[in-house]
Amino acid sequence: MSNFTLRKSRDFGDVIGDSFTYFRYHFSSLGKGLVLFSLPVIILSGILIGSAMGEVISITETGTEPGPEELIGFGFNFFGGLVLLMVTLVVIIQIVFMHIRLVDEGHSNQSISVGMLLQDFPRNFFGLIGLFIVISLASMIGALFFIIPGIYVATKLSLAPAIFIIEEEDFGDALSKSWSITQDYWWFTFGVSFVMSLITNIVSNVVIVPFYIIIMLVTFGTGEPDLELFSMLFSIMYALMMVFVGLLYCFPITSQALVYFHLDETKTGRSLSERIDSLGGN
Repeated sequence: MSNFTLRKSRDFGDVIGDSFTYFRYHFSSLGKGLVLFSLPVIILSGILIGSAMGEVISITETGTEPGPEELIGFGFNFFGGLVLLMVTLVVIIQIVFMHIRLVDEGHSNQSISVGMLLQDFPRNFFGLIGLFIVISLASMIGALFFIIPGIYVATKLSLAPAIFIIEEEDFGDALSKSWSITQDYWWFTFGVSFVMSLITNIVSNVVIVPFYIIIMLVTFGTGEPDLELFSMLFSIMYALMMVFVGLLYCFPITSQALVYFHLDETKTGRSLSERIDSLGGN
């Protein structure tokens, strides 16, 4: 068993810090699942999107008119890559929340197998897609009224995916519980989401920007640009970038689970009650 406690009250800084600490505690089992189930698809998605973008840049530089085959190839690569990327993000969310659920149930890092992370896969996968569609639609409708209501709705429903998998709640109950549990804690929930997004964006840009600079220097720093080389390098770079961003995305996901545990413990004191009951039983 690890010393990492999930169900407890945390202040703002603890939620942010523990989102990274959790991955450090459970790197072997969680990292293995992420690598096996998401890494190959992320790489393929990055190659397809990178190849499509490289073709656009090549056509722009040469000034040639793309033919039907080029347009079909671009559409297949770009939209196929986007679909794979979205599927991968859903799988990453599912794996992280499923891992947290197993740890919450009492499994140790060593006892969590890769197969256990895919328990209830169809239910969790399609349920998450449905939740994201509902949350996106509700947020867009809210955004029609001067944007702020959209942000409000998105934050109120943001914990539904975590509740859906970790607590095994029904689709509607997950949305309802997310809405109710964030009552009086909207700013806390929004703040954690905002700070985690800010951190991951800064870190990703620190790594990604040098890639762009290197590719530009390699491609255009020797006189006449080699567009074929540029397209190939861009595809490889974009694939690596997607891998990094996909893995970095695990930390904001974990923070949503920790926000839920904090609010659940603050409002219900469930883990404290369970500990008291266990002492009484002993």
